Amino acid sequence: MPNQQHTIVIAEDDASARALLARRLEQAGYHVIACENGRRALAEIQRIGSCLVVADWMMPEMDGLELVRAARRLSGPEGICFVYIILLTAHAAKDQIVAGLDAGADDYLTKPYHTQELLARLRGGARIIGLQRELIARQYELHKVNAEMTSLNRRLERLASTDELTGIANRRHLLEQFARAWSLAQRHDAPLTCVLFDIDHFKPVDDTHGHAVGDRVLTDVATVCRGLLRQHDVLGRIGGEEFCVLCPATDIHGAAQVAERIRRAIAAHVTRTAAAAVHVTVSLGAAARGARHHSFEALMADADAMLYCAKRGGRNQVWLCDAEGRGQAFGAWASAVADAPGLKSGVAAGAN
Repeated sequence: MPNQQHTIVIAEDDASARALLARRLEQAGYHVIACENGRRALAEIQRIGSCLVVADWMMPEMDGLELVRAARRLSGPEGICFVYIILLTAHAAKDQIVAGLDAGADDYLTKPYHTQELLARLRGGARIIGLQRELIARQYELHKVNAEMTSLNRRLERLASTDELTGIANRRHLLEQFARAWSLAQRHDAPLTCVLFDIDHFKPVDDTHGHAVGDRVLTDVATVCRGLLRQHDVLGRIGGEEFCVLCPATDIHGAAQVAERIRRAIAAHVTRTAAAAVHVTVSLGAAARGARHHSFEALMADADAMLYCAKRGGRNQVWLCDAEGRGQAFGAWASAVADAPGLKSGVAAGAN
């Protein structure tokens, strides 16, 4: 099939003139589609999508000017019609020539014309179509490269913010989220809690079953926790076997329920591998933002102090620190809450 860039659509109602022009263009190496009126020529242009057009101005049904206007509105098989249109006219009046060019014609020739001049103008038109197609191709490639770069950047952002093993937030991203949540909570005087937890006796799991099983335990803990949290809670791995849950718009009462749900779910879960079935527990410490906290690091320090209390108290338990710095184990806290509002115990380590 001839190259569409070198296809010429002729629109000429005079049969003898049409046949003569077609023969000369074919002799010059072009593939020619000869049409007796503008309407048929328009249909061929739309079918082909990219072509050169030689159209007589004066034709029945659809004249050359109407053909030009209609052709410029077309969208071909490739979505764009690359069309170079030369109008043939017996009138040399400037206003008509201007009207034709304004309508969208690329060039014009007045009759009678020299065939060699027409061929030269067609070669120029073919070059322009070629450049247009090349430009679109390059724009497409650029768009493709931009899309790939966007996808790659998103992937890099995920890698930079995600813990490679568990798929949850890494320490850096978690602290960034904590800083944002802290600023919002301070600005709107909203509650904010931090829950830190640690897998109990994790080193013996690694030593007894190997790092592959230990990694599986870490992954399972992250998966179980993720299923218990709200969409706006942030779960992250701080390092090793230590995790953190950031709970925006949540007071100590809500954090207590979150922490206890995590403790129970992990205690009930068994990590099964081909080599072993491993059961672990976690110790948790939670703290709520209060006036005594001057930074999110101070809030995190209170949660860490509560985690230490949970470890020291026998592990597999939750300790809570309210906004005033009072700490208590979950069981005693729950009983106290049932009897009276607030917590009734000692003060946690001083905030920074």
